[in-house]
Amino acid sequence: MTVTSQTWLITGASSGLGKSLASEALRAGYKVIGTTRDVGKAAASYPDFSENGGIWIDLDPAQNDSYDRFVKCSQEHNVDVLVNNAGYAFIGGVEDTSESEVRDQMDVNFYGPLRAVRACLPVMREKGSGHVILISSGAGFIARPGRATYSASKFGIEAVHESLSHEVKTLGIKVLIVEPGAFRTPFSSRIITPARFDNGFSEAYKGTAVEQMVVGSRQLTSIPDYVKGDPDKAARAIIKATVAGYDYLRMPLGTDCVIALESKIADLQRDLEATRSIATSTDVD
Repeated sequence: MTVTSQTWLITGASSGLGKSLASEALRAGYKVIGTTRDVGKAAASYPDFSENGGIWIDLDPAQNDSYDRFVKCSQEHNVDVLVNNAGYAFIGGVEDTSESEVRDQMDVNFYGPLRAVRACLPVMREKGSGHVILISSGAGFIARPGRATYSASKFGIEAVHESLSHEVKTLGIKVLIVEPGAFRTPFSSRIITPARFDNGFSEAYKGTAVEQMVVGSRQLTSIPDYVKGDPDKAARAIIKATVAGYDYLRMPLGTDCVIALESKIADLQRDLEATRSIATSTDVD
């Protein structure tokens, strides 16, 4: 199989990092299938996609019928690379968040990508090659206050992909978890907060880290100067990895994400050293 014969299936390809990935993949000569919840709106906001050979599919990964539709798409287009990109962030305190809001988040960020993976794997297995790429987040390894639900969805779907990487290692299929920090995309403008509170948090959490996170997130009507991530550079890095090959599972993107990951590693190491003697004292004598 030559590089230019690859078919990429990218969920949420109409904006943000998904759009940058679609553009770079088309520029590289790949066949690109882009999913969107509204083809008309996507075509209007991103006309270059179809003009350059991209194919839109009206498909919402969160819907129960999406598995069957992913199966049909993967078979019809002989998908080589699946990019699970579609998602959104729910920001709110644990106590303030309803169970239905958690389920909605998981439907999009966890069950959606899981359906796509399960649907595309048979085609990849048959060929003995393929890439499964998850666009996760720094929230996939560190849970900030107010981000419990969002991080839970990302922690969970990262676990699926980590396990999958071992399951398909001998089948010729590669798995890559991409963890972007803050990038210059519309992602932050689509944040959802607890619906039962006008300001996104209850009175009990006024003046806490929850209020700071919710208010800070809701005030992002434009991209702040401190957001340095370039989605086009991120897209090129991801595509370059699939071409050149890679021997790592996770790809953090953005200086801020590197700092966050180093902080997480340090926290884990500190906890381990603080509890090492406790842990080793519980073995059978």
